[in-house]
Amino acid sequence: MVIVESAGISDVGKKRQSNEDRILVDDARGLYLVADGMGGHRAGEVASTLVVQSICDFLAKGQDPDNHTGLPGNLSSQAHRLLAGIEWSNRVVHQTATEHDDYRGMGSTVAAVYFSEDTVIAANVGDSPIFLVRNGTINLLSVPHTLQAALPADAQVPSMGNILTRAVGPKSLVEADICELNCFKDDQLVICSDGLSTKVAPREIMSLTTAHPPGSACRAMVQLANERGGDDNISAVVLRVAGVRRQHRSVFIKWVYQVRQRLAAN
Repeated sequence: MVIVESAGISDVGKKRQSNEDRILVDDARGLYLVADGMGGHRAGEVASTLVVQSICDFLAKGQDPDNHTGLPGNLSSQAHRLLAGIEWSNRVVHQTATEHDDYRGMGSTVAAVYFSEDTVIAANVGDSPIFLVRNGTINLLSVPHTLQAALPADAQVPSMGNILTRAVGPKSLVEADICELNCFKDDQLVICSDGLSTKVAPREIMSLTTAHPPGSACRAMVQLANERGGDDNISAVVLRVAGVRRQHRSVFIKWVYQVRQRLAAN
């Protein structure tokens, strides 16, 4: 059993008229989401709202999904359930977009953290990052699905950093990246939209989350992003593992699938 202290904030920022980000902080279920919508005529906020609602509703049903083809069998049932929830969410958003002309082509990122008995599961589609702060280091658990990330290091083009290669909704099928790790007391996880991660560096995120409880850390990061321009909507969810009650011995990493866990740069 994982005991979590949590907080989340979503802010419109300084330049946008509406907030297309949506967050979920659900301590009872151990589920935490950030979704950053995209699309014209308010379609972005429709997409992000549908993503959060549909994943939450799917997981509330509690059914056991079939194992995904190509996934290792030692991912937990909760990990498979989260993947199934993201796939279900994609169907909901895609169908809504095809049925309403104003919503054509809409989509959303999703970054999800889901706690099982003694592990943390991180899954994402798009560029909303998930960071793990542990033992004085910060690591990126999510995989950025952008054109820039797909290029080799010597061919990086900053303007491609906001062009997504994957999102929830635009296509009939979606592929999420996922990893599952054992978690430990005092681990901290930060989920945010790119309105925060493009303004606040990973080491600054680590410093603020280490120095403050989750609620204060969220407020400090959002304030800093706004002070640096607030060009986009800004969302942050901060989690601190207050305790882990293990029922059995387990290894440090259960499995990592399709994720490049990298030490974040300054």
